[in-house]
Amino acid sequence: MLKKIYDLKIIGTGLAVLYATSLLVFLRFAGIEDLPLRTYIYIGIFGVMFIGAVAVVSLKEWGRQLIVIMNAIMFVVLFSKYIPKIDIVPLAYIFMNIIVFLYFSQSGIRMYFHDKKFQKWYSLLLIDDDEAFIKTIRPVLIAHGCSVLTAGTGEEGLQIAASQKPDMIILDVFLPKMKGREVCRALKANEATRSIPVVFMTAKDADEDIQAEREAGAAAHLTKPFQPKRLISTIRAILEPR
Repeated sequence: MLKKIYDLKIIGTGLAVLYATSLLVFLRFAGIEDLPLRTYIYIGIFGVMFIGAVAVVSLKEWGRQLIVIMNAIMFVVLFSKYIPKIDIVPLAYIFMNIIVFLYFSQSGIRMYFHDKKFQKWYSLLLIDDDEAFIKTIRPVLIAHGCSVLTAGTGEEGLQIAASQKPDMIILDVFLPKMKGREVCRALKANEATRSIPVVFMTAKDADEDIQAEREAGAAAHLTKPFQPKRLISTIRAILEPR
């Protein structure tokens, strides 16, 4: 569940060490007279990449963006300067720049990064029988500062909601036996769970479907496949209104 986040932190730490080492190497030459301008360019690039790598360890979106942008710039600088010389060290850096750029540009990696966490640690209940969906959404919520409860059926979801009192419930329409809207109505009819906001996340997105969810007591509707930033902004709008 948390393996991808752990891997990202390890990768970010490794990049921070590499960039810091490269920065220190170039800083040793900074006091030499008539030093080529490109040396100062490398100092600036490695300095910014080190800052970006440190931010990546904290899963900051701006850190990921810095890593992507600066690796692209470094690739261009090294390619134009060293490719004609076929120098093995710059070539290794060039390939590393490509790998880092492509890795951190993936949509599957971007979803683990965030601009800021929520103001507090929220408890969310996912009621959905799609295990693949839960495995996808759960790490994103955890990365943003949430604990995640799960239920595969509406009946199980009602029991967990009544006993655990989560801050929010994310609910699918298509569930075995008891359907999503029926679950939502039951939640709103129970004094213990009435105040818990319910967000439907489903493939159904017709106007009449959304209206039916509202009538059942839903606070918002999101359409699958889920978009991490829209999900987080919806949670923030409901739980942390300005």
